[in-house]
Amino acid sequence: MKRVFLYVRVSTEEQALHGLSIEAQTAALQVWAQTNGHKVVGVYTDAGVSARKPASKRPELQRLLGDVRAGKGELIVFTKLDRWFRNIAEYYKVQEVLEKHHVDWRTIHEDYDTSTASGRLKINIMLSVAQDEADRASERIKAINEMKRQKREPLTGDCMPGYKIEGKKYVKDPDLEDAVNGFFRTYLARGSISAAMNEAERLGLKLQYQRAHKMLESTAYYGRYFDADGMTPPYITKEQFETIQTMRRRIVRKSPKNRVYIFSGLVVCGECGKRMSGQVNTNQESYYYNCHSHYLRCADCSNRTNLSQRKIEAFLMGTIREKMEQQKAELESRPRRKQRDYRGEITVLRGKIDRLKDLYVNDIITLEQCRADQRIYLDKIESLQKESSETRRPKFEEAERILSAGWEIVYNLLGNEQKQEFWRILIQEIRIYPDRHIEYDLRL
Repeated sequence: MKRVFLYVRVSTEEQALHGLSIEAQTAALQVWAQTNGHKVVGVYTDAGVSARKPASKRPELQRLLGDVRAGKGELIVFTKLDRWFRNIAEYYKVQEVLEKHHVDWRTIHEDYDTSTASGRLKINIMLSVAQDEADRASERIKAINEMKRQKREPLTGDCMPGYKIEGKKYVKDPDLEDAVNGFFRTYLARGSISAAMNEAERLGLKLQYQRAHKMLESTAYYGRYFDADGMTPPYITKEQFETIQTMRRRIVRKSPKNRVYIFSGLVVCGECGKRMSGQVNTNQESYYYNCHSHYLRCADCSNRTNLSQRKIEAFLMGTIREKMEQQKAELESRPRRKQRDYRGEITVLRGKIDRLKDLYVNDIITLEQCRADQRIYLDKIESLQKESSETRRPKFEEAERILSAGWEIVYNLLGNEQKQEFWRILIQEIRIYPDRHIEYDLRL
């Protein structure tokens, strides 16, 4: 009687095909062990894992090797060689561990023997064939996916919330369109995931936090999906997407007892650059901000300032209109730069990328050449987009609308959540320095 380890592996595509399911493999291995009078000491199942993956990326295989090193068994059993490896180099890395600890392996549906030279030769030949088949399958899949990207067709059946597939195209889901629009509109206004989730739920889309987080990070919502522009109809612009990523780095965290700090996520320390946190005084009556990094001593910062929310609010209300007018005057005094047609150049470059895919699919260039040229074009597109954003002139229309005559009266009637939204529309960042003076940047 031997102590045996049962190893089972399936890739996602194989799970329901050709009798390769986890249940089918496990049952066959258990019957074999029982029939041959062996004791099963463990079942190790790597589900949805390709045989091309290195051993270090297979969690259950790593657990199995740990038990091999611990001397818990003498034999590893799996159904077929391709369940074990389709990569010769990885096979020998694992085989070295097995030989060191005197553990053998065998398949129950094929005849392999590692104890003879001819047996080892046969294994090498079959692994080479399996690796070649896997390589060819991988190349075919890549070619098919490239063709789908070119045609703007979905690569999988999965959809982000707010989309569905019709006629091999992504379209907006009319049942969820309002909810997704509300989700992004609320987040852009308030910078709060919780508030955005609540608005989406009010409009018919209930989201878990992780799903909402992925939505905010997904380029699909401005039209880029599976590395292809125009794959999905956009809900937001690319500029709004980039704004969201900036806002995510200064996310408004939910405070204890649902207190609303109206400058949460906007205030940073003028000395160390870390975000300042909102606090409440001992009487639970007024809010203030201080540098958390200074008090935790996790940064070399001497900013001991505790500045009340009321003082920050009064300073902004007294200076923001003048600051905006000053920025407008400075902008008007600068010579206007003639803006190039970046959109036209970017469209041409994207057309070249599409033609590269055709050249690769038709075997005119290699995959390596295709990727190298594609990287050059993508870098050029990124450079043009950056240059375009740098030459874009600030827009004052929204700020002027908000700060129209009598705005202070309207502001004083707002609740704290509405005030928080108000300042996040107008302010990019507020900096508080050790001498208690305040500086800020407008969001234009």
